[in-house]
Amino acid sequence: MLTRVLSPLRRSASRFLRDEEGNLSVEALIWTPLIVTILGATFSLYDAFRYKALNTKAAFTISDAISRETDPLDAQYLDGMVDVLEFLTRSEGPYSIRVTLVRYNDDDDAYETIWTQTRGDFDAMTNVDLEEMRSGLPTLLHNERVIVVETATEYAPPIPVPGLNTEELFYNMAFTRPRFAPNLGWSEG
Repeated sequence: MLTRVLSPLRRSASRFLRDEEGNLSVEALIWTPLIVTILGATFSLYDAFRYKALNTKAAFTISDAISRETDPLDAQYLDGMVDVLEFLTRSEGPYSIRVTLVRYNDDDDAYETIWTQTRGDFDAMTNVDLEEMRSGLPTLLHNERVIVVETATEYAPPIPVPGLNTEELFYNMAFTRPRFAPNLGWSEG
């Protein structure tokens, strides 16, 4: 019985080995690089969107944590937030964070910086910067305050696909009202 099963398999295998047409080999040479490139690009784009989502969630997490503080923040607290950003994004690049307490003045129809602190590549926020980003800020009442948290991390794709993705800096901005205190302070000590 075993010979009945193996005999047709042997004939098919020997016929396959003697075949010299090569259509399958040529097609494989043409399609394999294309398929590998498409799979790499798909994986790389998926990873970029995943990383962008991680960065957005990290910015909102840091903003929410800061909004719950009732004591003034200090340099040690902000350094801890950089560690939180590093932990949440799991990135290898440099980490930048800027925390700014913003007040809206209805008399001047202007946003004003109460205090701003940075870590990394950010510069301190000025009132001019606030006017430039006015469209991205929430509508506030007179003397209402909001905490603006900005984060930036560098992203390097796992599989660089030319023209599709490159190293980028992911920037996020989150804002939250102080929750348990009407004002959030900064302590130099």
